[in-house]
Amino acid sequence: HFGTDLDVITVGLWDQLSSWMEQAKGYSEFKTPYDTERVEKLQLLDKIELEVKNFISSFTAGPSENEDSGDSTASICGSNKGKKSGVVFCHNDLLAGNIMRHSETNKIQLIDFEYGGSNYAAFDIANFFNEHAGGTETEENGQTDYSRFPDPEQQKRFCMEYVKTTKRSESMLSGLTECEVDENEDLDGEATDLLKSVAKFILVNHLYWGLWAVNQAAEEGTDEFDYIRYATNRFNEFHAKKAEWEEA
Repeated sequence: HFGTDLDVITVGLWDQLSSWMEQAKGYSEFKTPYDTERVEKLQLLDKIELEVKNFISSFTAGPSENEDSGDSTASICGSNKGKKSGVVFCHNDLLAGNIMRHSETNKIQLIDFEYGGSNYAAFDIANFFNEHAGGTETEENGQTDYSRFPDPEQQKRFCMEYVKTTKRSESMLSGLTECEVDENEDLDGEATDLLKSVAKFILVNHLYWGLWAVNQAAEEGTDEFDYIRYATNRFNEFHAKKAEWEEA
């Protein structure tokens, strides 16, 4: 994540999200009638597609466009276009199985960069938070548990450590011998701003992996893993989190 600040246009997230949405819409039947029935209940052509379009539009819209739209998604996303948006190289799939810890040194090693690429750092962190709910292991078979989602204090602490580590690493990259964080800097403010961005991408992340799961169900079926159950849980949590935001 260190040393990069790219413009929004370099991010492939929105194209990928749009592509997966179009792919999911293209399936009229799944491997079994039961699977087809369950996907129909997700209302992909109506609710989910509208949410995807609204998020893409709101994240790439100018300030006046979002202010005037009256759409709840626009109010969640706020103004984004034209801003330096913390775009870095991201893993994009930070689930537990891709995070390894050395048994002796306790050092962390990330593996499986299949989905890696330029993206918002806040998306990667949101993905990490969402994956606390699980659901991707074979024995879980698509069943998530959002009671395991990090609480606000844990989220804030993580973002604070991220900000501190980023600053230390940027100092090292710039050739400075002293890599201590300047205590006079507004680290708490930066961590709070980062957490606000993460909250937005928690919603986007649910749409992202929900659509991925629908397409996996169409291609592979659900005998070995219930992708439709996983998609349903991700979309349900999206709606729950969005409702919380709107009520706040």
